[in-house]
Amino acid sequence: MAGISFITHKGVKLLYEDVSQSKADDILAFIQGAKAIIASQPKNSVLALVNVKDASFDTTITSALKDFMKANAPYIKCAAVYGVDGMKEIVFRGILTVTGRKNLILCKTLEEGKDYLANQK
Repeated sequence: MAGISFITHKGVKLLYEDVSQSKADDILAFIQGAKAIIASQPKNSVLALVNVKDASFDTTITSALKDFMKANAPYIKCAAVYGVDGMKEIVFRGILTVTGRKNLILCKTLEEGKDYLANQK
């Protein structure tokens, strides 16, 4: 089940967005809730750790993610995304191109993502 929460890593507040192993309907519902949480934060303040490991994706999800990334761009200082592999990496890079986002990185482990974000404060 997809979820979102604030966590602390090395004294730095991170927004953990977990859609790992989620199905399309859960991801779409998650996006709606996450938009509101992110928009409630000060602009250019959110350090987001996103886990998409083994999450479902299709054209509907891809389109929703593009819109989500555009909507949250003013609030995200930096994001680290874990679990992007194979076809998802191609889609992810396409979304980055379309949205113009340059403040996202792919990480090999959640711990790597946490450490990277903690150094961005």
